[in-house]
Amino acid sequence: MELPPDDGGLEDRPGDRGREHHRAQAGRHHPLLGGPPGPHTAGHLPPGVLNVVCGDRDTGRALTAHRDVALIAVTGSVRAGQEIGAAAAAGLKRLHLELGGNAPVIVHDDVDVEAAAAAIAQVGYYNAGQDCTAPSRLLVHERVHDAFLAAFAAATAAPAYREATYGHLNSAAQLASVEDLLSRLPSHAEIVTGGEAVPGPGFFHRATVVAGVRQEDEIVQEETFAPVVTVQPFRTEEESLHLANDVRFGLAAGLWTANHDRAMRATRALRTGIVWVNTHGTTVSEMPHGGVAHSGYGSDLSLAGLLDYTRPKHVML
Repeated sequence: MELPPDDGGLEDRPGDRGREHHRAQAGRHHPLLGGPPGPHTAGHLPPGVLNVVCGDRDTGRALTAHRDVALIAVTGSVRAGQEIGAAAAAGLKRLHLELGGNAPVIVHDDVDVEAAAAAIAQVGYYNAGQDCTAPSRLLVHERVHDAFLAAFAAATAAPAYREATYGHLNSAAQLASVEDLLSRLPSHAEIVTGGEAVPGPGFFHRATVVAGVRQEDEIVQEETFAPVVTVQPFRTEEESLHLANDVRFGLAAGLWTANHDRAMRATRALRTGIVWVNTHGTTVSEMPHGGVAHSGYGSDLSLAGLLDYTRPKHVML
C-alpha cells in the first residue's frame, strides 16, 4: 500500500463548528520528540512489530480501511472519533477512542479554600491548559464561592504561571482560537484575571479565570483546551452533581471535600472514567485511564489497557 507523506493526520482535522475548533486546532501539529522511535526499539522488538507511517488524512483513511488493521486507537477530537468510527464500521473494526474532556471540579464549603485554590490552579494551567483532564470547570459551594474565586484568581495570576513553568499554546491558530472563544463570551460572564495574549514573540496567553457563567454557555459546555478556567456557584450537593454531569464529555472529574460519605456518593454519581478526590491529575500506571460518552471509550494504562489490545480465543481439545 503506497501512502503519501504529509504533515497532517486524520485526528487533527478542525471541525466546522466552534465546539470542535479549539481542540482540533491545538492538535494540528504533533512534534515527534527525539526522532523516529525505530532506532530506539530495534534491539527490543522484532522487525515489523512497530512501524511508523507518516502521512496526511488520506494516509489515516487508508490505514483505517485496510483489512489487516483489527483495532484503531485514536487521541483526537469528537468529530475525528465519529468519522473514524463510521469508516471502521464497514470492516467491523474495534476502536479505542480518547476524544477529550471538559473536567468539572466540585469544591465544597468544608475545605481549606486557600489550599484548594492553589492546588487546582497548579494543575489547571499545566501545559497551558492543553490537557484533556485539566480542571476547566470549577463548581464551588455558594458559601465559599467569593472567597475561593478571589484565592483562585490570585493563584492564577501568580508569577509561576507567567514564567517558564506556565508554557505556551501549540500554535498561532490555537492562540487565535482562544482569543476568539473569549471574544464570544456572553455579557453576564466576567473575566476576573487574564483574558489576553502576552505581547511579544511566541503563542503565550495569560492564565484566565471566567466567572458569572451559566450552564448553557459555550465556554461551559465545550472543551476549551486552553489556559481558561470557569467558576460557577452551586447550592446543594445534588445541584453540583447535576452541573458536573450536564455536558457531553465524561473523561475526568474532581471533588474537594472533608466529608468521606459525600465523597463516596459523588464518586458513584459522577459520569466520568476518572474521579479525583482532594487531588487532581495524579496518575499511576496501575489505574485505568479512559472516558465515557463523547470522551470516547477504552482504557489506557493498567491491565485494562493491555487487555484492550488483545482478543480472547477459546481452544478446546
